Amino acid sequence: MKKKEAHLSPHDQFFKENFSQKEEAVSFLKEVLPLKIKSNIDFDSFQIANPSFTDKELKEYFSDIVYLCKYKGTKEIKISILFEHKSYFAKHPHIQLLKYMIKLWEYDIKQNRRIQPVIPVIVYHGRQKWEKKPLSGFFDDPDTHFKDFIPDFDYILTDLSRYTDEEIKEQVFDNLFLKTALLLMKNIFDNEKLFSNLKDYFNLTKIYYEEEKGLKFLEAVIRYLFYTKDEAKQETLVKIIEQIPFRGEEIAMTIAEKYIHIGEEKGKIEGKIEGKIEGKIETAKNFYRLGLSIEQIAEGTGLSLDEIKKLVSGLEKKSN
Repeated sequence: MKKKEAHLSPHDQFFKENFSQKEEAVSFLKEVLPLKIKSNIDFDSFQIANPSFTDKELKEYFSDIVYLCKYKGTKEIKISILFEHKSYFAKHPHIQLLKYMIKLWEYDIKQNRRIQPVIPVIVYHGRQKWEKKPLSGFFDDPDTHFKDFIPDFDYILTDLSRYTDEEIKEQVFDNLFLKTALLLMKNIFDNEKLFSNLKDYFNLTKIYYEEEKGLKFLEAVIRYLFYTKDEAKQETLVKIIEQIPFRGEEIAMTIAEKYIHIGEEKGKIEGKIEGKIEGKIETAKNFYRLGLSIEQIAEGTGLSLDEIKKLVSGLEKKSN
């Protein structure tokens, strides 16, 4: 299993590990893509594009996943399918998606080929309801003459809250790893529901726990759970993991012990960071009292200008 990438949240990491698997990605797209698109896609031609990026900036730019595939009924053009994952509501999703699309088109140009179509797909499992509207809908301007200059485009949104657990398990998607991953993501913020159903989620893929892929998936699941839960909830997790059938129980407990230790170390590191930040804030307060400018305080403490402004505003309110 790859090391957890430092710049990714546990949600992003878990998403990337699962949707980087061709079988899971294809199963997902066969469900969510419009019929007029998926009926013409050559799913056998699917290949993940990220490893082929040679441009350093492009490698760093994409934290999510891009697949290339051939499109039937044409001159065998390729389309890029961009997966973007969100565990929180994004107010202006088009801006980030457009940046991604432009980067892909710039890469096409560098490769001396025609720019390829891009289909943006957002997978969302946050608490807040996702409000989908066109980019032009964000402009507060009654004059429709400007619409010609707004790059309106659509994206495919999959809000997991719109599926019931039973629909994911029984009716949609034909890949057991994908079913389990989506169920976990859908319920990750609802501890009561997650823990009451977790044993069933594990059982979906139990037949694979003797195989390498199944064990890698099991480790990804346990890591995801441990990285997103506090110490008290981790104790509940251990009790549930002990009930995993067959050899999975033994392996899962070994994995769990590793991530319990990592969680403890993570807590220590976070505590140290918190202490350092508190120290910087106290230093910033002292600098302000000495009459230093906001810019000087930021330079001296390493805090951002916005953080200093908020701090100063709070101190001024108290003094009044």
